[in-house]
Amino acid sequence: MMKLLLFRAYLLQMNVLIISTRFPWPPYTGDRKRTLIWLAALAPKAKVALVTPPGDVPAGSTPFHFFPAVRSPFRLARRAAHVLSRDTPMQSLLAAPFAWDRAIDDARRASGPFDATIVILSRADPWVRPSLDGGVRILDSIDSLRRSAEERGRAASVMMRPFWNHEERRLARAEQEVASAYDHVVVVSEDEVSEFGGAAVAIANSVRIAPLDDATPRRFDFGFWGRLAYFANLDAARWLLHEIVPALRERLPAATIAIGGAEAPPGLRSAAERAGVEFQSPITDIAAFARGVRVAIAPMRYGSGQSNKVIEAAEAGCAIVTTSQALCGLPQIARHAAVASDAESIASAAVALLNDESRRTAMAKALRLAAEEYHSHQLAHLCMARLACSAVNG
Repeated sequence: MMKLLLFRAYLLQMNVLIISTRFPWPPYTGDRKRTLIWLAALAPKAKVALVTPPGDVPAGSTPFHFFPAVRSPFRLARRAAHVLSRDTPMQSLLAAPFAWDRAIDDARRASGPFDATIVILSRADPWVRPSLDGGVRILDSIDSLRRSAEERGRAASVMMRPFWNHEERRLARAEQEVASAYDHVVVVSEDEVSEFGGAAVAIANSVRIAPLDDATPRRFDFGFWGRLAYFANLDAARWLLHEIVPALRERLPAATIAIGGAEAPPGLRSAAERAGVEFQSPITDIAAFARGVRVAIAPMRYGSGQSNKVIEAAEAGCAIVTTSQALCGLPQIARHAAVASDAESIASAAVALLNDESRRTAMAKALRLAAEEYHSHQLAHLCMARLACSAVNG
């Protein structure tokens, strides 16, 4: 009890800066969600300043001070030259157009020196690190961008593969370098700690654990969701529509199927309509969408880090049929999910679960317990707050 009281006292003393390359609302990407988790972990007790590109903060948000980093075409041109001349990862250009230094200076003048600074995603590092001074520095890389580039290379066309191979090498050098530039580097999975020379710590992806309403019928037999502009999710959705859905229909012609997610390409919506699949883009409430699905199908063939959609499905009380790729970094969930590798076996496993209510219910219960124990916001908040508190308690 004394340690807990001291821990809370440390938080109350803290002045924290959070820097994210994207405005976190709406939270439909992993980095946006991660930024909001850091805010929820620290803002209720510490004094928090948030620096991101401009946006409208929703009413009722946890109190914090917002300092927008405005876009500057001049900075983009200058930093593009920097990237080309110094072999900096091309992905850093996504964060290049913004006046990070001015926003950080504004935050420092308004708030005073920072005890801790959390930078979300290593692509921001080249542009924000020169403006950081004092206090503990935490880089939340979320997942390894080198591994992400490797996955993109596997998925890319022959013409684009050399680019991603080159980008992978640049990212590998960058991730080794930032490991010594920050006091802590954070990733979501123990599997990716080695990408930073073993210097990183893992704080898993998390979800809000909310009650389940078992009395409300689920609308859909099968469902898949995710940000559909992301290459790995788009590949999974196309595979589902073109091969897995026909295999499901062969076994269960009247099956109800849903696909949802933000930023869907127009062709995907048309393909879903032709396949008789309900399509929602964007999804206003992922938890509600997932609670309408009996068996979640996550046919991922690419990707790195931890799959948020798998964790969301587990929390929502779905049974899960997925690939081994989607379960990377999720050992507790992997113990209970059904794993398959091709369209026919995925369809067979999904229909078998749907037709076996006792097995489906048992799987869903075990997955839900794994989400509660290992992937709750409460656990992530505690881990993040303790890490930030190293600024005060050493």
